[in-house]
Formats: sequence, structure tokens, C-alpha cells
Amino acid sequence: MKLRAVAVLVTLALTACDNPKPRQIPPDPMAKALPPAGPVAPPKDGMTQGLAKRTEVASFYLDRVGEALDPLNKQPAGTPGDAAILMSGFGFDPVAKAPAKGVDVVIDGKAYAAAYGAAREDVANYFKTPGLAATGYAVTLPAGFLVNGPHKVAVRVIAADGKGYFESPAIPFTVD
Repeated sequence: MKLRAVAVLVTLALTACDNPKPRQIPPDPMAKALPPAGPVAPPKDGMTQGLAKRTEVASFYLDRVGEALDPLNKQPAGTPGDAAILMSGFGFDPVAKAPAKGVDVVIDGKAYAAAYGAAREDVANYFKTPGLAATGYAVTLPAGFLVNGPHKVAVRVIAADGKGYFESPAIPFTVD
């Protein structure tokens, strides 16, 4: 009798494993909120024109391209073009280990100025450098700004001394 009771309990336990409880996935703490609906002004021209490109690789990260989170590591990265596209992340001078003078986001070879200096305590904590706490950047493209299809984005981090910039590798993404 005990053996039968154990068998029933084991069967019930295994059956319950096939029906997992619905779980709510917590929001990504690193992801910025999508831009609000409504008109978005076109981005301003970049700030790196006329500056020398440095040979060192930029210290940067691109957290999102529109709805595509972590587009550097999660390919293919795609986002709809019928809504505003937020591109955001962090960047700093890798040589001086200091905040940059600014950041340009380069889309298909054209540089656009990003708002720079957003709080990124995670970056300061990770690199154990409190001075990197304000290294976040963001640029928002209006809906329809990019045609549907493949594109490439790079991040240019202006050196702390303002005399040159560091450029990231190009990151492919698509607009659907």
C-alpha cells in the first residue's frame, strides 16, 4: 500500500512539472524606456566632423536600437520604423578613463549628436570608477526617419580632451 501511495505522489509531482506556473519576466534594469508617442524632432548633425579618428577602440555599449535590446550580441536586431527609434547606451574615453566630451551615433555613415551625460551608476560600479557615473547617451529618430531594410550603426565617443574620437565597430540592424 505504501509503495502505491508513493507511486501516486511521484506521478502527481511529475505531472505538475509539465504545467509550469506563468511567470512574469522582470523588466531589464539597463533598458531605457521607449520614447513617448508624439512628434519627435530630427536629430542634430554630429559633432565629430573635423576631429581626428583615434586608433583605440571606443569604450561604449549600445543598449538598444528601438525595440531591439542588446543589438551587438542579439542578431538579427530589428525594430519597426513606424514609431520613433531610441538608440541609447554609454560611452567614455578609454585612454583617459573619463567621461567623453560627447557622443555621436553614426547611422549608415551619417553622424548624429546624442544627448550625453545621463546617469549610469552601473557603468561607474562595473569599472570601479566613480567619475564614469554620467556617461549615458541617447538619440531618438522620428518615425519614418529610416527606410525599411538593413542599416548599420556605430558609436563615436569624443575624447575627454575634445581633440579626437574613438569609433566602435559597425553594428547591423534592420528597420521593418
